[in-house]
Amino acid sequence: MIIKRSTHELDLDDQASIRMWVERNKKSIFFYQDTSEADPFILGIQTEWQLQQMIRFGHRSLIAADSTFGIKRLKYPLCTLLVFDSRQHALPVAWVITRSFAKPDVSKWMKALHDRARSVEPGWKVSGFLIDDAAAETDPIRDIFCCLWLPKIEMWLSTIGTVPLASQEASGAIEAYHVKLKAKLFDDSHLGALQRVDWLVHKLTTELHSSYWLDRYADESGSFQNVKEEYIASTSWHRALQIPDPAVTLDDQDHLFAKVLSQRDSNLARLVWNPGSEFAFCDCAWSMQGNLCKHVIKVNMICENHKSYQPSMSYQSYKEILMNLWKKPMDDSVSLDLSMAFTHHMLDQIQKLVELTNSSDIGTVVNNLPLKWVSKKGRTYVGKPSSTLPLPSSSKGMKTAAVRKKNRKRKRLSRLR
Repeated sequence: MIIKRSTHELDLDDQASIRMWVERNKKSIFFYQDTSEADPFILGIQTEWQLQQMIRFGHRSLIAADSTFGIKRLKYPLCTLLVFDSRQHALPVAWVITRSFAKPDVSKWMKALHDRARSVEPGWKVSGFLIDDAAAETDPIRDIFCCLWLPKIEMWLSTIGTVPLASQEASGAIEAYHVKLKAKLFDDSHLGALQRVDWLVHKLTTELHSSYWLDRYADESGSFQNVKEEYIASTSWHRALQIPDPAVTLDDQDHLFAKVLSQRDSNLARLVWNPGSEFAFCDCAWSMQGNLCKHVIKVNMICENHKSYQPSMSYQSYKEILMNLWKKPMDDSVSLDLSMAFTHHMLDQIQKLVELTNSSDIGTVVNNLPLKWVSKKGRTYVGKPSSTLPLPSSSKGMKTAAVRKKNRKRKRLSRLR
């Protein structure tokens, strides 16, 4: 009897199978370290398309690290680096499979990833870095990416008072990626494949990668309308936008709770506690599982326009940064330049969001983004020609061009005569 081996098992031994996969897919590997007595296993995966999206949406923007997935169920935990696309949806641009979170190991693959992006676009720079573990090593982020930004979910209380917090929109986008990741990976849990790395790599680089590629293509090209609609409504933030304002009732006296009427059943109302706070929670099943639901986001949207409610902690952090910049002495030229650069950067981001909100066709907005991917050798900024000009291949080609120019000149002179 012949048993056909699965598509992901290149060898019965998992480590040997991974070595074979790495050898066959070198272009999709930005860092690889095999297991040894001194070094732990580290596998960094990034396809060419993911590299393009990281440079495109990560430049002067945010990158998020989702590092807590599969700690209990997978053989090696999965760390995903995410950027936020033109709709502020989380887009996976790199995967790191490893059990080590030690500073030297994190620095290795972070530097390799950063150098890979800079080799394609030397001016590429990240404005902020989101992490989901307050105990994570932050020095590599500061040293390599020169930035740090921490979200509110799964953070230690001791960290909240010292660093800025991510917005609900970013948290909702990361959560949507979590949902999709679980749906793709855990449907094969009954096969006992969770303890094989080659199975995890196969799932990431085929099903999950192609799914996000199709979402982006459908959104930018306008094709596959059903895929596009599902992609747009995949985050709690976008689902919250579909709830009308009159459906929300606030407790104006004590500000303890808020009610959100269901759009499907008018007799059903969801109760949201701590409205207007990053720590608000709802009595719906999705929120009770520890997720950020659309009811909480909608209530917090309403509370932002009420003076009786305190602004969000992320807004307070941003306001504090602006106030510190404003208090800088005018004779400090370095601080003044930094303040002006930060202000112009924020103005550009706001203008892009306004343009995206008012546009009926997202494809026109995407085509006007700063980084244009024309070809592998001619990536340029809009309005700025490529720094490398084509050179003649030989002196013979130069002579041919000179003869053609001379012939054109003779033709013009003959017409004048």
